[in-house]
Amino acid sequence: MMTLAPTLVVPAGAMLATAGCRAEPTIPGTEIPDTQDNRQIIAVLERYRTSFVSRDAAAVLSTAHPTYYDHAGTDDPSDDTTYTELGQLLRRRLSQLDSIRFTIDYLDVHATGDRAVVRVWIDASFRFKPLLDSFGEPRQSPPYARVMDHSEFELVREGENWLIVRGL
Repeated sequence: MMTLAPTLVVPAGAMLATAGCRAEPTIPGTEIPDTQDNRQIIAVLERYRTSFVSRDAAAVLSTAHPTYYDHAGTDDPSDDTTYTELGQLLRRRLSQLDSIRFTIDYLDVHATGDRAVVRVWIDASFRFKPLLDSFGEPRQSPPYARVMDHSEFELVREGENWLIVRGL
């Protein structure tokens, strides 16, 4: 007489549901794997964000690497920004702001060796101080701006620190 071993039948949906679960821990509030590099990278970007909200140009500049270069998304070299120009640009732009609300949602961190690219969703609004023309009269300009968009930051590791080389 032959005996058959009992078989386990698992519905296909149950197998798919468990296949999508992440086994690795993530950084709270994100889907980013919780690694030392990812934590350090996000900490730099959070320091940049909070310094920007505080309108502290020197602190924002401290998150940038001396090789910082941004082409502003155009082919026109006249709007490119280098590290040398960044401090003055930040001071001028931050001095024009009356208030700032700025959040970053971290979507993806891809670090390879000493370089990293971070994809984010930015939601920010800015209220501007009144601008004056060359005669001291108020210039007509919108009193506020809102930015909601995907963006990328590029960082490089220098020693134990990560610094931004593009994306401010």
